[in-house]
Amino acid sequence: MSRIRNTRRGVLAAVAASIAALALVACSSGPAATDPTDDGGSGVEGDVIALSGADADNLGGDLTIPVGINVALSGQGAYFGEVMVQGAQLAADQIKAAGGPDFQLSVKDHKSGDAQAGVQTTREFAQEGVRMALYSYIAVLGSALQPIAQYEILSLDGGGGTQEFGKGQPFFYGTRALPPNDTFAGTAQYIASAMPEVTKVAMIIGDTGAENTQDSIDKATAELEGSGIEIVATEVVTYGGTDFTSAINKIIASDAQLIVEAQYGTDGGYFLKQLRAAGSDLPVIGTEFIPDVAEIAGSAADGFMFSLDYFDAANPSNQWAQYLVDTAAEEYPETTVDFYFANYYQDMFKLWTVVQRVLANGGDVNNPDDLLAAFESDLTFPSVYGGTMDDLHGEESIDAVSHSLSARDMGVFLWDGENVTRLATYGIGGVDFSLAE
Repeated sequence: MSRIRNTRRGVLAAVAASIAALALVACSSGPAATDPTDDGGSGVEGDVIALSGADADNLGGDLTIPVGINVALSGQGAYFGEVMVQGAQLAADQIKAAGGPDFQLSVKDHKSGDAQAGVQTTREFAQEGVRMALYSYIAVLGSALQPIAQYEILSLDGGGGTQEFGKGQPFFYGTRALPPNDTFAGTAQYIASAMPEVTKVAMIIGDTGAENTQDSIDKATAELEGSGIEIVATEVVTYGGTDFTSAINKIIASDAQLIVEAQYGTDGGYFLKQLRAAGSDLPVIGTEFIPDVAEIAGSAADGFMFSLDYFDAANPSNQWAQYLVDTAAEEYPETTVDFYFANYYQDMFKLWTVVQRVLANGGDVNNPDDLLAAFESDLTFPSVYGGTMDDLHGEESIDAVSHSLSARDMGVFLWDGENVTRLATYGIGGVDFSLAE
């Protein structure tokens, strides 16, 4: 697998190396730390088994298992796809080295959300005998959900979660907090707590389909109004766009005191650059931050706040997270370990957990019913998010009805041009909100 072309090396280094040292507050605590090699292993084997909470009696080392990876390798989302594949491959390599299955990754390109590609690649997985897969783009913006159910492929989407239209779909689970919906409660509480003078905001949101976009607008409106904040302007813009001049002019003409920005990928970089070029100094709180945003926007990104389940690579929150950062730096030295890398890394370990449970129950790892039953038997999994450095790992949970994450560490952060600093901590739904000390 080729490494990401590093035209943004300076920004990547700043993001990765200069993130402020601020302890993360866990949504839930993980198990107490012990020596990772206490199980009798050593090196990678001992570390991975202990850190990931693996069942040492049912590792599945005699198995070769195909795993589908359906991500964007071309088009506007190609950056995400390559990072996701790297995270998944690092996990597969570590799992095999620790005595687990030989997970053979079948990597497909859905061309940044192309519906036909989503259906075709899922069909190809079925033809290859794939029974477990990692997807992105909310199972290719819905097109792959029906074939996933038809072919009974246990599928996780750590890129966009389930969104509303993917909730409760058979064999499909979201393993990322819903962007942007799960961020609004924490964002509203942050504005009310840290910026009480702000009572009117504008919203700019990328169009991910009329129903999905309106649902996000309604969610934002409810959460913000609940904190005494009015949305005075709403601009729906093209997802993947680069020219936001019209929307910016309308926002500036409103009496908004702050902008809630719900865009994805590089869109935020172009928006920030054009907003500042238009002469506006309105503060902005976004729902995503990747190194490319800072590179595109340059100094216009200074002061940008963002609210999400951000993986803080420079300040890992538990021992497994630290292990991920350290080993990723060795394997992919030019890649910043962002939340996409971290999500697809730990989602491979979720699949390994499923295999361990099937083996412990005397089941068949090629039987989709056995795989699904094992997955659903306990929807709390070890995580590189949350916990403290006294813990081997954090924990996160999936809701049995919605198939979306119900618990994960989230926060509000600030990029100042050099450092990322945590401003607040909260969980999904805004639970346990607190300002950083």
